Amino acid sequence: MFLLRAMLVLSGDLKFTISIFHLNHMTRGPESDREEEHVVGLARENGLDLFAEHHDFRKDRPPGVSFEEHARNVRYRILDEIAASSGFNKIATAHTFDDQAETILLRILSGTGIHGLRGIRPRRNNIIRPLLTVTSAEVYAYLKAHDIVWHEDSSNRDLSFSRNFIRHRVLPLVRQKFRTADDSLVSLGEVADETMSLLDSMFNEIHPGLFEASDAALLVDAGLLTGNPPAFNHAISSAIRERFGHQVNRSMLGKIHSGYQIDRANVELYADSRIRVDKVFLGGKSMLKIYPVSQAREEIPEWEYPVSIGQPERKLAIPEIGLSLTIKISDFAEFEKFRENQNYIFVSMESRIKSVYIRNRRAGDRIRTEEGTKKIKDLLIEKKLDAISKDRVPLLVADSKIMAFMPGLLYGIPNRVSVDFLVDKNSQKVLAVIKN
Repeated sequence: MFLLRAMLVLSGDLKFTISIFHLNHMTRGPESDREEEHVVGLARENGLDLFAEHHDFRKDRPPGVSFEEHARNVRYRILDEIAASSGFNKIATAHTFDDQAETILLRILSGTGIHGLRGIRPRRNNIIRPLLTVTSAEVYAYLKAHDIVWHEDSSNRDLSFSRNFIRHRVLPLVRQKFRTADDSLVSLGEVADETMSLLDSMFNEIHPGLFEASDAALLVDAGLLTGNPPAFNHAISSAIRERFGHQVNRSMLGKIHSGYQIDRANVELYADSRIRVDKVFLGGKSMLKIYPVSQAREEIPEWEYPVSIGQPERKLAIPEIGLSLTIKISDFAEFEKFRENQNYIFVSMESRIKSVYIRNRRAGDRIRTEEGTKKIKDLLIEKKLDAISKDRVPLLVADSKIMAFMPGLLYGIPNRVSVDFLVDKNSQKVLAVIKN
């Protein structure tokens, strides 16, 4: 109620548009419904749009996630969806000074690091908390002085919830001995925030190219930090929190760090219901790949594109892997010039070839090499590519024979040309596949 009144006053002065969001948790029966009716009336009285949602939190809570955490995650997800679809660029919440003190103490007792000591951030992306310097006592005093009706959530008195236990039992007892406890806790949060900001700034100056975004995933060149566990933990925990909004603990970090030391690639180091962390091999080095669990189930569909061998030169786009190619008739001189460049593949064309096409792999694919016939699957394992990357690698195929295995076009690692299609100075016709 206080936040709504404040926003109404400020919107008149600063000329911005506001709407109201209300989420009925469906856990308190008629009480929840009465609160919703009250909010509907407020929206109507002030001529504001209302986004009213219902969610039964008792039915879909993931295992191991507290009711409070689950409700918070759902609220912010719905808020983000509404903001994006309706054109709002800010989401204001009513957290107060007291909420900040409670949060910091709760995190200390539950277990946290410097990041957690920062407490509730005044601003995070599009979320703002304009009341963090206002105490609950000041809020209630204002509401009473202006005869503003509000509703108290009866579940706020349920001591089975950790925050309520801190609010009604722990902090009142602490204040009897330490009267400035709230101020001290909030001050600790401010110091932690300054410390983390300084640490992040210095860390980014020292390691400017540590992170690389790739679609929904984040790649971390963690090999730069393996000899420095504190730096490793800082980089990974910051990446997981800031990019994926996921809580981090020392057990998780220890598992990721120890797994990264093992001399293997394309292995899962950590996974839960929301994120997964893999050790992968890309661009000739081991990296960490952090990504949503939903992406872990992504399957690359089969694709295939014909190559016209009658044209001197043509362009080919392969949107499934984001690749653009030039395919042209070449010669031995150009082969000699670019043979070491992984963005070029040259093959010798036999006159009896009827069709050429580029596709991704199929079960049972094989290529003839100097060491004998090899499965494409085994070559992919040798290159230490992760499961999704393996299905992206393009193959150049003539009739039913694989001419070339071309991971270099995507990942900068060596290509392989079948011994049946190697170019030499006696080649009558040379086909070049070039990455644009």
